[in-house]
Amino acid sequence: MFEVDVDVNELDADSWNGNFAVIGASTVVTSERGVEQYHTAIEKAVDVVFADSAKRAQFIGCTPSGAQDDVCVRGFLQALGLRAWRRPLEAAELDRLAAVAAGAATELGSPVEGARWATVALFTSPNFLYRAELGAPSADGSLRLTGYEMASRLAFLVWNSLPDEVLLDQAAGGALETVEGVRAAATRMLDAPAGREAVGAFAEEYMRLDRIGTQAKDAALFPEYDAALRAAMVRDMRGTWEVLAFEDQTSALDLFSTTKVVVNTELAKLYGIDTTGLDSSTFEVRSLPADGPRLGILSKAGFLSQFANQKEGSPTLRGKFMRDALMCRTIPPPPGDIDIVLDEPPADMPLTKRQRLEKHRTEPTCAGCHGLMDPLGLPLESFDAIGRHRTTDHGLPIDPSGDFDGQPVADARELGMAISSSDLVARCLVRKYYTYAAGHEERDVDGSVLNTLAASFEASGFKLRELVLDLVTNEAFSSVAPQP
Repeated sequence: MFEVDVDVNELDADSWNGNFAVIGASTVVTSERGVEQYHTAIEKAVDVVFADSAKRAQFIGCTPSGAQDDVCVRGFLQALGLRAWRRPLEAAELDRLAAVAAGAATELGSPVEGARWATVALFTSPNFLYRAELGAPSADGSLRLTGYEMASRLAFLVWNSLPDEVLLDQAAGGALETVEGVRAAATRMLDAPAGREAVGAFAEEYMRLDRIGTQAKDAALFPEYDAALRAAMVRDMRGTWEVLAFEDQTSALDLFSTTKVVVNTELAKLYGIDTTGLDSSTFEVRSLPADGPRLGILSKAGFLSQFANQKEGSPTLRGKFMRDALMCRTIPPPPGDIDIVLDEPPADMPLTKRQRLEKHRTEPTCAGCHGLMDPLGLPLESFDAIGRHRTTDHGLPIDPSGDFDGQPVADARELGMAISSSDLVARCLVRKYYTYAAGHEERDVDGSVLNTLAASFEASGFKLRELVLDLVTNEAFSSVAPQP
């Protein structure tokens, strides 16, 4: 709207509930410091627009007079408020904002300053910062999202942004109150360039790509691990989801067996592939060698570097993520009195990570959980703490064998292939996307909806795009729980 970049690191950090920030956002309470940060960011963005006379004139679209009943300012606020608040302003709301503009214009001696401060007030309002989804009674007595609430929910799910003019017009005309209207609207949105957000934004939360930028590594061991490489890891992970869903329109399960990568020079070097035509800011979709050691998103540096410490990868953490996120089987935290730190072997008696983990898999108090995690993560021991391929660990040959859901796998390639043919993983992916889209953790009453979505997902050939359309047209997406 302002076409101004805002550094989100200067705002309150996201709250993660149920492994998704969108769920945390539904229960978050903004701190006083957080309110100040939002206010500062909004003022900076508004200042950039109003400091440039050409941008300001285009933004306002008329010449303010500073009067209490200024037609220019009222029309400007009404149009801007519709986009920012995702609904028409009520008469009293418009009057209050117009009064802010008139008061500031009088006090500061400038009608433009009046419009500026009214703009700040509009964007610092809870009506902009929060999404109210209260619904309205439907014919059968249940609560359903209103047209404008549906437009907002669709826009943030599919575009990760505000509704556009077309979507708001559809809300006003009642088109979003029918299944056919919602499907048509969502199809248009998915076909737009911003439609990639429907999958990309989900992948970013689902795979917890936010953690990549905060992972510290030993600079002596990994001198190439800089901010540019970390950003490339995120781009590769997210981009592969988008390519398979939108360009290739292939099965979502192919994510675990694909050879496609999205790389710049730094990441291509780490993967050991040709860097011709690339530089630090130029990314291309490339393919890894068909018989290489990497296969699918679990062998990407963006996944492997997350679940590692500063010096080495962690089969346990990698396996735990797969168990929780890919199989929907929760691993409880370790008892508080258990020492989870692996002892370092003597310098003259090196051990591989597999050998060191044997203690946890044989100790009765540890074996139950480690037996569920480690066999999933051990096939990825062929990759180090930043995802570089390796064949030895402390000078000893690596045994990358493991197990996926009772199926023995020899290495990371076999692990990827096993996951790519798993009905369990397909059903779990539906559950995770539903949780993300609905904005709340899975409940018992969601069982029938999930079964319906899982069946249609399978019938579509596990197409992510079709999952989005089926989900937004399911009545669960437009239902609102009664207020307590």
